[in-house]
Amino acid sequence: LLVTRLLTLVSAAASVDTAVRSFNFDAQVKYVPLLRSLPNHTAIYHKWPRKALRKTLPDYISAAVVVTQTVYANETSDDNTNNSNSDLSLVGPPIHVQVGDTLSVVLKNSLQTSGLSIHWHGFEMTNALEYDGVVGVTQCPISPHTQFRYEFEVEETPGSYWWHTHSVSVHVCT
Repeated sequence: LLVTRLLTLVSAAASVDTAVRSFNFDAQVKYVPLLRSLPNHTAIYHKWPRKALRKTLPDYISAAVVVTQTVYANETSDDNTNNSNSDLSLVGPPIHVQVGDTLSVVLKNSLQTSGLSIHWHGFEMTNALEYDGVVGVTQCPISPHTQFRYEFEVEETPGSYWWHTHSVSVHVCT
């Protein structure tokens, strides 16, 4: 099961200074409600699985999810009170940045036995290929109980992009 999340990129207004947009992600194993965790405005929620199969699905599943602490632009935080997403969701947090911003994401791997990374779909990573996040190609997996900081300047065309986790041994939901 792989659930993704959007990254929205907008043009920076001429009068707006670029900023460092910082996020702290923590990959953890959680019990999540299977059907309630899917976005109810999507086709997958209404069409999968067929009604006959829904009776046999478990109410909860064990899944690796990304829990978030957002640190706002040019700020730091030492507490865990900033915008933590629900423990009941398979969908990770959205990221909103402007062209020219520096995106800084710390991914802490709290999984017991599996390495993982974040892959940024649609990003060219012209000057930051080491942050592309494809396990075994551009990055080694982040070992359990360690963390890694992705930090790069956002130079893409404004629009919507998406990110998700990569792992070689578990299905990780973001």
